[in-house]
Amino acid sequence: MIPAMDLNPAVAARVDAVFADTERPQHPGAALLVVDHDEIVYRKGYGLADLETQRPITGDTSFYLASIAKPFTALAVMMLAQDGRLSYDDRLSDFFPQLPAWSAEISVRHLLHHTSGLSHYLAFSKGDEFVVRDMNGMTNEAVLDRAMNLTAPEFPAGTRFAYSGMGYVLLALIVAAVSGQSSAEFLKARIFDPLGMKHTVAYDQSRAPRHKLAHGYLRENDRFERWDYPMLTVGDGGLFSTLDDLFLWDQALNTERLVPKAALEQAFTSGTTSDGTPVDYGFGWYTNVFPIVSAGEREQLRALGADLRHVAHGGGCVAYFNYIIRLLDTRRTILVLTNCGPLTPVAQLHRGGIPSPRIRAHQVAAILFAD
Repeated sequence: MIPAMDLNPAVAARVDAVFADTERPQHPGAALLVVDHDEIVYRKGYGLADLETQRPITGDTSFYLASIAKPFTALAVMMLAQDGRLSYDDRLSDFFPQLPAWSAEISVRHLLHHTSGLSHYLAFSKGDEFVVRDMNGMTNEAVLDRAMNLTAPEFPAGTRFAYSGMGYVLLALIVAAVSGQSSAEFLKARIFDPLGMKHTVAYDQSRAPRHKLAHGYLRENDRFERWDYPMLTVGDGGLFSTLDDLFLWDQALNTERLVPKAALEQAFTSGTTSDGTPVDYGFGWYTNVFPIVSAGEREQLRALGADLRHVAHGGGCVAYFNYIIRLLDTRRTILVLTNCGPLTPVAQLHRGGIPSPRIRAHQVAAILFAD
């Protein structure tokens, strides 16, 4: 267990109040990590990882990261670019000649920046019901098959931004094609193992064991129904990890252990459309999140320095919702992982009255760093 720095009890109580709704009996919860210059300021679990056994959430509990996997996928691509084994200007058709002719217009850079024009590969809801049949057992190869059946992208590559899970699955398939390993094997060999991330896995067809898993729960009013993650895709998601492991990854992003500083700057810099318009997304990271916060959040964050450079990413899938923000100029990170979601798609959009991880993270940042 990694110790945290001593925090003033009054300040700690204010931070804990942000998660007070999760500290009820028989309630799923959240895990919080706050880092300042490579030292843990606060690390705490709230609520339960398993309602049946009453197992609490700790820094050693693993969560499904959802789209927080995208920075890892982008990092894998960057490593191969550094090795000289691919170029950001390589075309999708270079790796998958079986794809339709439109694939020759889409570059690796387009995929990284979400400017490829490719769509999502799943419909998560139909009316008021979750469509889980499309999720069960979905693999990267199945996503590639769906891409092969597309007559055209939704818009010409490079002309605008549209967040694409399919794009990041295809990036993971490119990593596999170039490296000769599965994406899961590459991540383990080049990132997880070198950093000592012993309890982080990419959950693909191998169905790797997940360490002290926080089960997902769907919420409707005060009732919780367990939801077991059913997918086998890697790239847009697929990763399970713990606070303690993600701390090691966060530390590495402040060094050149994985890729040179200049390469990381590309990840943390907004891409552009073909006419030069910024898309506020780098290689696997949102590069501008503060303008979309509410007026109340903006006021909270004013003293924090919303004008400072930062990158962030959220991740959500049915019962898991997460958020990380890295304040680059002050080398501070706030990470929130949760294992509870609302039951219906309509409630999903509003989080069913549950504060989102992004809101919680920004509240914590304002408490700890607005001095």
